[in-house]
Formats: sequence, structure tokens, C-alpha cells
Amino acid sequence: MRTLLSAAFCLIGLSLSGQSLERVKRDVAVLTDSAMHGRGYVHEGQVRAAEFLAERFAEIGIKPLNGSYFQTFTFDVNVYEAPVELRVGKKDLRAGEDFITDPSSGISEGTYKVQRFDSTHFSSDAPLGLRRGRVPLVFTEGIRSPEQVSALHDFEKEAAANVPVIRVVPDKLTWSVGQRKHREAIAEVRAAVFPATAKPVREKVKKISLSIKPEMRTVSVANLIGKIPGRRSDSCFVFTAHYDHLGRMGDALFPGANDNASGTAAMLDLAAYFAENPPPFDMYFIAFAAEEAGLLGSRYFVQNPRFDLSKIAFLINLDLAGSAAKGITVVNGRAHKDRMAQMAAINAESNYVPKIKLRGNAPNSDHYFFAEAGVPAVFIYTEGHITAYHDVHDTGDAADWTGYAGYFNLLRTFIETF
Repeated sequence: MRTLLSAAFCLIGLSLSGQSLERVKRDVAVLTDSAMHGRGYVHEGQVRAAEFLAERFAEIGIKPLNGSYFQTFTFDVNVYEAPVELRVGKKDLRAGEDFITDPSSGISEGTYKVQRFDSTHFSSDAPLGLRRGRVPLVFTEGIRSPEQVSALHDFEKEAAANVPVIRVVPDKLTWSVGQRKHREAIAEVRAAVFPATAKPVREKVKKISLSIKPEMRTVSVANLIGKIPGRRSDSCFVFTAHYDHLGRMGDALFPGANDNASGTAAMLDLAAYFAENPPPFDMYFIAFAAEEAGLLGSRYFVQNPRFDLSKIAFLINLDLAGSAAKGITVVNGRAHKDRMAQMAAINAESNYVPKIKLRGNAPNSDHYFFAEAGVPAVFIYTEGHITAYHDVHDTGDAADWTGYAGYFNLLRTFIETF
């Protein structure tokens, strides 16, 4: 691993002063490379990513706390290392492209006869009547009302206690990280797998074959924490970003460029700048693990802080930091009107980003548990051209960096004029 990382650093050839989009792109390229295995829990993807980031912290000049960057913890996760296979009728489907598994799936393997269901079955109180031994093939288009969604959820939960479930969705496939909740597997299939002449083709599907064999594992992961000394130490700024992603589902790779190699790389870029230009206060940089598993890394840190949380003057969490063509959104910004007015004034003077939108708080990224603990904390994400999210298409090659310089300089100026 050390040889791989050293080669990556030689390739990067980084300059350590000022904003550098090339530096960001190269860090993203390493983090999304297949050797990182989607920064998940197959083939030690998280471990490889953490080792890379520790090297980058050291190279930039971010200092470890008490001799180490790492804060380790463990949790249980459903891991899809074995090949994931699904055949619908006579068609072999592509993992990640045509179908995904429910992250909370159990183990299913075999060939089954199907029983078709659609929105009409979930629009009344009549018993659904799943025949014994049949696998439900559920076409979800038209299931919209809360009552229908709830009925579908209950039906799938009950069915997956005995047989696999195939859910056909009209929208994009969006995967996640989970723990085991179902005895059998649930698979989600794109409706586009079926030709436009949908009804006759769907009625011809008599059987499905599948092999979905996740494994529950206890994994050890690490947050990385480091410091750049400022001109004063009575308060501190904190930048955070989660570096984990979804990993692999069998052979399907989820690279996670925008989510969140982009935010991690932007954090490193800011660290490189402030290492050369000491900030007004001490500055901490935290790369969180296990955000995708439920904000586990940030929750663990807040419960086990490595420095005094009461000294944090402001925390900015960077997640989804790609295209800023339409501006940025600041989650929990409404709770900090004075600071957001400061940010707006900076932006009005220099026109760094097209728009700054403020939202209330939400448990949607790693700022959340800090805010709940009374720390002034916001989560900033960009608004732009990127549509890939939690899928196999969120690649480094597809990343869009429109407006990155303005995004960087807005954050830099905000800190320097705090």
C-alpha cells in the first residue's frame, strides 16, 4: 500500500500554496480509483483511503494530535463482496446498471416463479394474496400516496421474511449502506430493463433467478483529525468532510466522486492554503469515516472529542462539493444569521458564487451532531450540473468543477475575515 500511495504522490506533484483545481482533481482521481474499492468495506477500501489521507495530511503540514491522526471505532455493516446476480425472465441484468440490492437484504439464491403486483394492488384494503413460494415482482410506478407507500413497505417486509422480493422502479437506482434487516434479499430493478411495450413483456416474465449473498461484518474504521496552528488558540475553526462511500456491490463499483471525494479534496485544498497562510485561530481538519452508514464517524467524534468542542468558533462541513454553477446551499445557515450575513456580504462584493441559499438544520451530513451539541456548525453543498448520486455513474471523469475557484475563495475569505 505504501508503494501505491508514494506513486500517487509522485503523480500528483502538488504545490502547497493557494487554491489549485488541479490538486483537487488529482486527489479525487486517487480517491475514486478502483484500487480504493469505492472507499467502502470490501477489500479494505476504507483502510486504503484512510492511509492515503494520512499521507496527504502529513505532506500538507497538518499536525497530528498526540502523535496520531487516527480515531478508530467499529460497527456492523452488510457487505456485498460475493458477485451479485439477477436474471429476470431470459435477461441477465447488470449489477449497478440494471439493478441494485436493498442494502438491508438477507441472503437469497435460486430460481423462483414470480407473481406480479402493481399500484392497483396497493390502492385498496383487499388482501394482496401472495401465493406460497412465489416471488413478488412489484411494479412501483403509480405508488405515490403515503398510504400506498406504507402498504408496499409492509408487504415487502412480510414477504422478505420468506422469499426474495423484486421491486421495479421508474427512477434512477440509488444505493446505500445498511445492516441486515430482512431474512431474504430485496432487489431494485430499473423499469427501463423492460421495453417500451411494457405490459405484454411484463406478463411474459414467469421466473427470476438470483444470487445475492451479503455478509454481516464488524469493521474497524478511522476518523482522521489534524491541526494547523493559527495566530491565536483561544478559539478554533473546523473544516470537516466524510471520505467514505458505498464501496462495491459484487463487481459493481461506486466511486463516489461528488459524494464525497469532492468535499474531501476541497478540504485538503483549504488545508494546503492555510498551512502557508496561518489562519486567525487554530484550525482543525477532520475526515470522517462511516457517514454513509448513518453519520457514525461524526457522532463518535462528538461523543469522544479529541479537542475542546466549546472552543469551536465555527465549523463548516463540506459534502457534495462539485459543480457550483447555480451556487451553494448552507444547511443550518438559518441558525446563524449574523455569520450568514457576513458570508453574503463577502459574496456580494466579489461575486464568488451565483447564489447562497439558507436552509434549516437536518441530519443529512456530519455537521448535525456538532450542532446538536451546541457547536456553531453548518453543512455547505454546491448546486450545479451533477446528477449522479449514490450510483455507479458518480465517477471522477464525470465530475464537474464549474465555479470551484469562487467556492474556494468564498470559504477562504469567510475564515480570514471572521
